[in-house]
Amino acid sequence: MYGATAEEIRHLVSVIDYSEALTITATQDDVREACEAAKTYGFRAVVAFPQHLGILVDTLKGTNVRAQIPVGFPCGGQTTHVKCTEAEEGLKRGATDLDMVMNISAFQAGDYPRVSEDISAVMAVAKPFNVPFKVIIEIGTLTDEQIVTAAKLVADCGADFVKTCTDFGPGRATVHSIGLIKATVGNRVGIKASGRVASIEDGVAFMRAGATVVAMRRYLVNQLKELESTGQWHR
Repeated sequence: MYGATAEEIRHLVSVIDYSEALTITATQDDVREACEAAKTYGFRAVVAFPQHLGILVDTLKGTNVRAQIPVGFPCGGQTTHVKCTEAEEGLKRGATDLDMVMNISAFQAGDYPRVSEDISAVMAVAKPFNVPFKVIIEIGTLTDEQIVTAAKLVADCGADFVKTCTDFGPGRATVHSIGLIKATVGNRVGIKASGRVASIEDGVAFMRAGATVVAMRRYLVNQLKELESTGQWHR
């Protein structure tokens, strides 16, 4: 069963940030469809750009599924003021989960204080709303040594999660990268595996390596339907 037990698949489903509608072409109907899939299977969150936040909030109302928006997509190069404004507006409109891109350019330049200050400022905006706060380090742009440095920086800032990729940039989540992050942060923060997660088997492998949240798209729903139709798994 995709190299995973029924229990592992069930746990995977419960920690999915469903990102099918996080595309530059997603329509309002696409966002509603993603929300319905999340409600059907009990995913952790649905992700969409802020322009669709009203649909997320309205469609997911009364459920345990979080309405998640990105901040600073896709490269983290916005000013801190812009990121803070984006986060605050989204939270006031009902977002219940934030994924922020760190300032990748500043990180590559070795300006770690600037990266930390950027993260901390947006976190300060989000703190009163008591929502999970993830920081994307975009591992496809980093060496292993830089992944370790970035993960430690995010954990030291007090974020709730280190996230691997935006899925808009280079690279993808790997068992190796998840293992590096886990060895660095331990249980201090969660880890979100994101970026071309291709299958249930991938998702379970990432959880085994230390991921606590996994981003997946429509292929997950298709695989779950297949398993249900053949009696190999049930909700």
